[in-house]
Amino acid sequence: MKSEYPPARNKAMRRGLMLLAVAVFGGAAPAAAQPADSHSEHHPGQTPSAPSAGQPAPSSAGGMEMMGTMMGGPPRKQLYPQLMELPVMTPEARLKIETDARARIVAGNAALVQGQDDYHRAAMNNDAAAMSAALSRQRAALAEIESGTSALRALAEGSPPHEIALSWFRDQMNLARPTSPVQEEVGPLNLSWFHIVSMTVVLLFALTMLVVGVGRRHRSLALVNRLTRPAGPQPAQGRAPVPISASPTPTTPAVSPPPPPSTKVQQSPPLPSPPTSISTWSGTLRVASIVRETPLVKTFRLVEPGGGAIPFSYAPGQFLTFSAQIDGRLVRRSYTIASPPTRTSYVEVTVKREEEGAYSRFLHDSVVPGSVLQLRGPSGVFTFDGGNAESIVLIAGGVGITPMMCVIRYLTDMSWPGEIFLILAARNTDELIFREELEYLQCRHPKLHVVASVGARSEGSAWMGLEGQITKDALAHAVPSLESRRVHLCGPPPMMEAIRRILSELGVPANQVKTEAFGPATGAVPPPRPLPPPPPPLMVTELVERVEAATPPLMESIPVAGPATATISFDRSHKSAPLPPDKTVLEVAESIGVPIDYSCRVGTCGLCKTKLLAGQVAMEVQNALTDDDKASGIILACQAHSLGDITVDA
Repeated sequence: MKSEYPPARNKAMRRGLMLLAVAVFGGAAPAAAQPADSHSEHHPGQTPSAPSAGQPAPSSAGGMEMMGTMMGGPPRKQLYPQLMELPVMTPEARLKIETDARARIVAGNAALVQGQDDYHRAAMNNDAAAMSAALSRQRAALAEIESGTSALRALAEGSPPHEIALSWFRDQMNLARPTSPVQEEVGPLNLSWFHIVSMTVVLLFALTMLVVGVGRRHRSLALVNRLTRPAGPQPAQGRAPVPISASPTPTTPAVSPPPPPSTKVQQSPPLPSPPTSISTWSGTLRVASIVRETPLVKTFRLVEPGGGAIPFSYAPGQFLTFSAQIDGRLVRRSYTIASPPTRTSYVEVTVKREEEGAYSRFLHDSVVPGSVLQLRGPSGVFTFDGGNAESIVLIAGGVGITPMMCVIRYLTDMSWPGEIFLILAARNTDELIFREELEYLQCRHPKLHVVASVGARSEGSAWMGLEGQITKDALAHAVPSLESRRVHLCGPPPMMEAIRRILSELGVPANQVKTEAFGPATGAVPPPRPLPPPPPPLMVTELVERVEAATPPLMESIPVAGPATATISFDRSHKSAPLPPDKTVLEVAESIGVPIDYSCRVGTCGLCKTKLLAGQVAMEVQNALTDDDKASGIILACQAHSLGDITVDA
């Protein structure tokens, strides 16, 4: 039997019990009356005489001790003090304890019988004092019997000597025995392991709730800042600013006036968009899966090679720039992210295979699940996350649906309360990308309205939607109160030009339309100078007078076409090369090995900003240029076409 108390406490208790046992069994006990002699039996009116002052009274345990005294021997030592002194239970000690216990039982039984007889005689004589003395002797006899029985029971249970004494002491003091005497293991700081584990669980729970509370507070503050931020373009936080060259010196020519309207595709200024904490990242991602959307379009799901969340954040509508060595040369291409920022374990791009696109052919023909791709980003300002607008109209053509799909997935994931209108155009029903998912989302989100138009119905398809180009009436019918809504437009340049004219006719302000060209911009080649009609026959002197009378402003208003092949000089690289009108500064720089960084090649990311030192250029897209850039002579190398000989700082 194991003790339920710690060792130190057991030791102290044993000492105390030893002293108590000695005091109880070895000290003075209630005096018991001597048994009545034969003379008292014949004189029932007399009580037995009390012991003299010098005569020791029998003890309460006293069966064996009384017998020893009566037999003339000295009273032996009590059983339980002896047990407390025994360190271990040896066979000799066990035999001694058992012999002593049985002797106590025999003596106790004899004393009990004698006490009962004495009590009976006293009761017959109506002697109350004798009755009380007889009862005391009976109690002492019972205690003797019980002590012997307890000792035998403890021996049968295999208890050590001190446990036998403690068991008897509990019985005498009416102390309840513990039901499960298991000693708790003590851990660090003198605490049980149960307490340590409990406190650890409570501490972890408190820390978890603290982290959750801090995260909620940060999200709440971000939402409040976004809702209370004044309208207007805001720089993206966390992004390294693109270096801006100093203002040109007086001898440095500034950027020339833009080319005539007939040679330049107008791009609307970017609408204010809530800033996001996004920084440019560069590294590798692994292709987790590839899904074929249409015969020419695939979706590539990319994940972190080591597992976990993707290592960057982005806004809905931004793009990534991929790079690879293809046929011995470095090829870069930008693709819009189609998956929403709410899904952080992967990022998806949806790419159409183009016969003239080196990287798209590489993705479709060579990349398989498990391939590792090099990329960087995110980039782009064609974004919308639901801020600063109560509704949104998304108009897309072909693969221009990819940024729109990112926005739709994000807004539906976030349960955005505004109305979402998607106007989608495709060549035929087989090229309608994300058709099944859009039908599913439209059923789940009543505020998502999808209208699609195809140029031709594919064979065997049951198409009940619009056919042909998107018209003014179709657009007005699909989107009520269009003139008051924000519009995002993405697709091939011809399609965007047509839609932009329709929006203008429907009264949509130009500053409510945000556009992004799909695919590399082709550039605007300066047209040849229009030839005047042949003059009527005149005298030579009259012709000279008319030419001299021409006013300088009129002559300057006619754009002068550049030569068939101009020359571009790269000042820092000390290189020069011909610059045909159909080639951009970036394309010529790549052909002769002049390093100019780039990413999107469509004029939106701003990585190819270059300072123009001399000459004039025309740019089809200037979305990435600020007013300060233009005033400082900064051009976009991927968009700049020459109007003559030029010099750039590269």
